[in-house]
Amino acid sequence: MDRTTLGNSGIEVSAIGFGGMRIPRVDESEAMAALEKALELGITLFETGHGYGAGSSQKMIGRATEGVRDDVVLFNKANIGGVESCDEIRSQMDRALKDERTDHFDCFSLWGVNNHEIFEGARKSGFFDELRRMREEGLTRLVGITTHACAEDIISFLDTEDLDVVTLKYNLLTRRQEPAIAELGRRGVGCLVMNPLAGGMVANPGSEVRQIFEEAGVPPAVLGLRYHTSNPGVSCPIPGMQSAAEVAENVAAGTKAPLTDEEKRLVEAVQKALENLGEDFCTGCGYCMPCPEGVGIPSIFTLWNMQRGYGADTYTKLEYLKIREQRHWADYGGKSAEACIECGECEEKCPNSLPIREMLKKAHDDLS
Repeated sequence: MDRTTLGNSGIEVSAIGFGGMRIPRVDESEAMAALEKALELGITLFETGHGYGAGSSQKMIGRATEGVRDDVVLFNKANIGGVESCDEIRSQMDRALKDERTDHFDCFSLWGVNNHEIFEGARKSGFFDELRRMREEGLTRLVGITTHACAEDIISFLDTEDLDVVTLKYNLLTRRQEPAIAELGRRGVGCLVMNPLAGGMVANPGSEVRQIFEEAGVPPAVLGLRYHTSNPGVSCPIPGMQSAAEVAENVAAGTKAPLTDEEKRLVEAVQKALENLGEDFCTGCGYCMPCPEGVGIPSIFTLWNMQRGYGADTYTKLEYLKIREQRHWADYGGKSAEACIECGECEEKCPNSLPIREMLKKAHDDLS
């Protein structure tokens, strides 16, 4: 397993980290076996939070790493949803330290800084000041945020607050965070990638795409993670793993090197599969925007393309549901196709003359 550093912090971590979100979903013995395999195979970064299994994730990670604390890097975070005071942030820190059996974290973040409104609310409430106080007290070496915000917002956050690490969502199938990742690299800010396999979607493509991987003899999960470890702006992807077998497969991607020619060919083949959707294919250029009703046309079509081109049915329906319900942690912006009043402004601006109004209806039906 290769090693890398978290931005300019000097803190060294494994090329693949361990995301703790999924271990509460399996039997505890299986979860502990996954953690033990991770340590055995050289994973040093473990990321979790109290919200994962009501604290069970961080308790299991604490048990697994207690005897090797000096050899691992522990990340935790405070959920700021509904939090009104710095005392509540401090309380979450105290509980996390106890659960993980440690006297400090290597990074402690604010979890859920998903848009400008939430970011400004956290600033006015003094939450970032509280993080810095924790750093000064030695309770954490680094501070950061975990966010589903768009790239433009993330870059603006960096202009306002002194952050050591940003954890964001990015994967092989959608490139919207590339500007943010490049800027994090330029500024020397550590970048962790959560959901690097899109909730397992990248690892489980439809039959047509799966055949591409089978012919090459490369597991989809390995290519999905190599897409991150080959990116100099990404410090470490943190896939959620539930079994020792998943750990062993993912560790195979733990080399910090550029993509090989074969890996580049596979990436191109996968992305071509997304684009090979006939004449009615949205390239995401964004010229149709802004929609006067706020419909997220490029977001909807990106999800529809994933569903049709990669066979990603469950994931895309979940993401579209977030749009329909206007959840603030939705990874794709705008309103759902239900808000379309068929004014036709988008079609007048589309450089490919796509029948957007009819396509939105089809996309809505498929994604619902």
